[in-house]
Amino acid sequence: MRKAIAALAFVVCFVAVSVYAGPPANGFFFSAAGQVLEGRFSEAYIGGGQGQVGNTVHALSWDGGTLGTQWGVFCPVLSAPPELIDSTLDANGNGHLTWRSTYRGGTFWLSGTGDWAGGDPFYTGIVYDYVHTTTMHYLAGQIVGYDTNAQFKGLFDIYESCIMLTIANATLVGMYGIPPADYPVLKQGGPSGPTLKTGECDVCNDAVDVLGEWGDVSSITLVINNCALSTEQTTWGGVKSLYR
Repeated sequence: MRKAIAALAFVVCFVAVSVYAGPPANGFFFSAAGQVLEGRFSEAYIGGGQGQVGNTVHALSWDGGTLGTQWGVFCPVLSAPPELIDSTLDANGNGHLTWRSTYRGGTFWLSGTGDWAGGDPFYTGIVYDYVHTTTMHYLAGQIVGYDTNAQFKGLFDIYESCIMLTIANATLVGMYGIPPADYPVLKQGGPSGPTLKTGECDVCNDAVDVLGEWGDVSSITLVINNCALSTEQTTWGGVKSLYR
């Protein structure tokens, strides 16, 4: 199942398809209302440890038994060192640190059978703005857990101007190891060459010989907007010109 769903992420290379049934429906969709499945994530320590440039996120929906049946986010890459925006640590190492982390690239996949159904069997697109705000909790100088608010914006393939905004919370389950089988595998993402060329996708491969962290995704708000305005095919160059 993991490999089958992951393969769908690469549809965002804008391969030619002759018929599209329709864009996803505009609206607000909430995990609390049962409209969106909650999920699970992993982040590979490509940079060598937590918070290092190059670390790569992989998140999938979780229905209690199977990963990736409703949505997936593939390979946003940490593009700069996290920025410390708040600290309450005392002299004993107790308190918290809050960091803002910015990622670049990545793709998403969304099943066509959700409340947003518009006729296509599934929808894919690029992630063009992805930020984590993470509060790490410390006891006696040791991290004991963290909570993350994740926000990303995506642009759907094919349906020009069709935007998806996702806001979710993530909670750490494990770190500096290999995720269990019921969590997304560690991934390594990045440009497929020195520069991303027109019609070319970022790579998103299974990470090899690296450790990472993993956890749960909850309290998801999914917003789909502007999708009824155009069903014209777009191009990779056109997308890049909009969101440089």
